[in-house]
Amino acid sequence: MALRQALLRPAVWQTGFLAGVDGLTNLTDYVFHIYLARALLPADFAVVQTVNTAVLILVTALAVLQPVVARYTAVSTAADYPPHTDRAIFQFYFPRSAIVGAGLVAVAWVIRPYLANWLGVPGTAVLITAPILFLVAVRPVVAGWLQGQRRFVSFGLTRLANALGRLLLAVLLIGLLSGGAAAALAAIPLGSLIALLAGLTAVGWRVWQTAPSLPDAFRRPGRLTLAAFLALTAYMSLLSLDLIWVNRTFAAETAGAYATAVLLRRVLLLLPGAVIVVMYPRAAARAAQGLLPDKLLAQTAVVVLLPTLGLTAVYTLAGPLLIRWTFGAAYAAAAPLLLPLGLGMAGFGLTAVWLNFYLATRPWPFAGLLLGAAVGQLLFYDTAVSLSHIVAIFALSGWVTAVGGLVIYGGWLRPKITGKK
Repeated sequence: MALRQALLRPAVWQTGFLAGVDGLTNLTDYVFHIYLARALLPADFAVVQTVNTAVLILVTALAVLQPVVARYTAVSTAADYPPHTDRAIFQFYFPRSAIVGAGLVAVAWVIRPYLANWLGVPGTAVLITAPILFLVAVRPVVAGWLQGQRRFVSFGLTRLANALGRLLLAVLLIGLLSGGAAAALAAIPLGSLIALLAGLTAVGWRVWQTAPSLPDAFRRPGRLTLAAFLALTAYMSLLSLDLIWVNRTFAAETAGAYATAVLLRRVLLLLPGAVIVVMYPRAAARAAQGLLPDKLLAQTAVVVLLPTLGLTAVYTLAGPLLIRWTFGAAYAAAAPLLLPLGLGMAGFGLTAVWLNFYLATRPWPFAGLLLGAAVGQLLFYDTAVSLSHIVAIFALSGWVTAVGGLVIYGGWLRPKITGKK
């Protein structure tokens, strides 16, 4: 009976459902990348993965409004605000994010020669993928609203729509229409467009109905937005710049193998990503009520570490066979990289827990830590002379920020919550 009651708790089944949907989403993503690895030449595959990595950094940087909208939406339903304040939040932020997104697309098109040169890719690659800046500027508002409402079913299915749409478009454009790297790149923004349409459908037309005036507390997100922007950008930089650096520094074959290892390490944050999404609105609500989140943080950390370390062990034992079966023998050099990269991802998983927790409470000290770590990591990459140095720098970065988050919590934020400081 106790087990049955535990499994029926909203947080448990929501995490389970979201983990299942995220699992299918990530599986679809990996089918997409495996298909590209087999359909494209290694050099073209490295270009697509480099651009995709840059897109991931931009997606994370432009996702600043997701935690803002999610936090405001969660607080508006937990605290004493007028009915339908959540509608006012959506109506305030969605059109403004659309204007920002359109401006970013225009800027990217103007400076595309410089971006292409820095990334080491053709200028057409930037031209093709630039429209995604508009899409990833508005999608965080939709995702944040769904997350703040704790509508995790719709939240997860929207992400699945992106993965499925991108895969189907890649098969159509590359396999059936004989497209190359350009076709693979075009599938990226088109998949994001499908996700936006799915998200708006989930939000529903009622969100545009009459809403109360937006309270002043939700009209000035400047400090929170800036903190989220800096923290998310720094985190994604820490998690992704190694691939860009390898593509800039090493031979195309080496870059292609490293891109394969990077793809495999991303799956390690599958279940952690789901539990963190569920944790966020609960952390925001507990902070608003002045309650300690120790148990919530401990449970989240355990759920993050166990699957990450377990999958790392599987990669270590079966990595060569897995790579040969999926990507092909040309990428066999990726296998020895999986163990150190997996250990690094365990640290980055804990860092992601701290990142989302601090964004739900008081983000600035941890944002400063992430920024300092990102700058330090970049400086170390510049001195690296071998691939093993790059891997070691990456892995250490994850654990430095994870331990730093714990120190900030124990020495600063927790005493503030308990009223001792």
